[in-house]
Amino acid sequence: MNFPRLMVCLTCIALLVSCADSRHSHRTAKNIDPASRPESTKKVATSLSANPYFIQVSDVHLDSKATTTNYGHDTGTELWTKTIVKLTEIIRQKPAPKFIIYTGDLPAHYDCVTTCFIPPDQRKTHHKNIAQVLTDLRKLAEDTGIPLLFTPGNNDSLAGDYCSYADENNKTPLSLAPDPENAYPALNSMRTCGNAPCIVSNPHPQMGYYSARPIEGLRVITLNSIILGHRYHQVDGVEQVDAGNTQMSWLSTELVAARLSGEKVLIIMHIPPGKNAYAVAHNRTPTQMWAQLPLPNNNWMHQFLTLMKQYQSEITGILYGHTHMDEVRRLYDVDGVNITEVAVSAPGVSPQHNNNPGFKIYWYSYSTKELLDFETYYTTPAALSWGKQSYRFSTIFGCDANSTLYQCLSDASLADVNAAMDTIFTVMHGAPAYKTLSGIEVKAE
Repeated sequence: MNFPRLMVCLTCIALLVSCADSRHSHRTAKNIDPASRPESTKKVATSLSANPYFIQVSDVHLDSKATTTNYGHDTGTELWTKTIVKLTEIIRQKPAPKFIIYTGDLPAHYDCVTTCFIPPDQRKTHHKNIAQVLTDLRKLAEDTGIPLLFTPGNNDSLAGDYCSYADENNKTPLSLAPDPENAYPALNSMRTCGNAPCIVSNPHPQMGYYSARPIEGLRVITLNSIILGHRYHQVDGVEQVDAGNTQMSWLSTELVAARLSGEKVLIIMHIPPGKNAYAVAHNRTPTQMWAQLPLPNNNWMHQFLTLMKQYQSEITGILYGHTHMDEVRRLYDVDGVNITEVAVSAPGVSPQHNNNPGFKIYWYSYSTKELLDFETYYTTPAALSWGKQSYRFSTIFGCDANSTLYQCLSDASLADVNAAMDTIFTVMHGAPAYKTLSGIEVKAE
């Protein structure tokens, strides 16, 4: 397949935005008087139990050949089984979560140096691990009837780490778990959109991005941020610049459509925008998570931050995986002055980065769809069961009872955000092994 080089028409989008009444925005950027904030963000329910919630799971990295799991290694079968048991326990409680999102990376890591491409005759174990996690997630969703949205990670390509979502034969990892009656990427969702849950847009299934409406009033835009990464290796015949430009153009179209339909938007992805704090701490290059390609109209980061500012009133948050840690990021406008959005990760189930295994539930406002709080459930790799260990974002970050995630993070000082994040960064497995400060603030360069 070959896509034309499509660029985001920021000028056209700006004209559309200028027609929107800014008084209706549910967000207020940092440095604006709190008294001027709209009522919809100042008042949220103080009792989280009165609000709906959803689950985020990420980075299982299953090693189906391993039974037990240790820090610094990927998920063995015992830990994965315990994870499914814990997820099932939460899903079957009342009230049940409204939907589940999986933000990428199904199979175990493997050794690779210059290129992570796996020759076709050496993919058997890699494919087995992918298929097992997809099958187990399918069973979890089908047993409960809850929508489950899949996001591709950098390890998920059939051809290997950081490869294009489709392989040489135009096959994606979802081909390993086929079911025409209840197909990925969004399980328990109608293929054509009427009432939620349903898939809204899936124009290029072999590219890995799409949008879905898991509940009425909320459009979840799923990006394939692997395309935007600096280690991308295409094997599907589509150059990275073409694939990235097409996706960014589609993103802008989706945001326009969400605004016109009066929907709120949750953006999910695997690799987040911003700096790689590990690379910065160890003097490695590149330091940015996304590629800095020589593109007209600046680059993908600049385009993304521009869109986040323009559609701030629609976007309720950004969720990602990849780092395996429990971290937060603050996205600024292209001038680097005001915080427009916040991004939050789910820790990995895999303790390969010496983190404790974890996953999250998020409470959100029924009316505004704003994220109100999250709780991280965690365990240790060798524990007999997940147990009941958990912690709340609002407690760790000292949030006001009536604030949203956005308000709490954007109002706090950088020093306070960093101190709080470092408390939970390794999912309660001690202090970070490197400085994390550089990864918090996401700004155009």
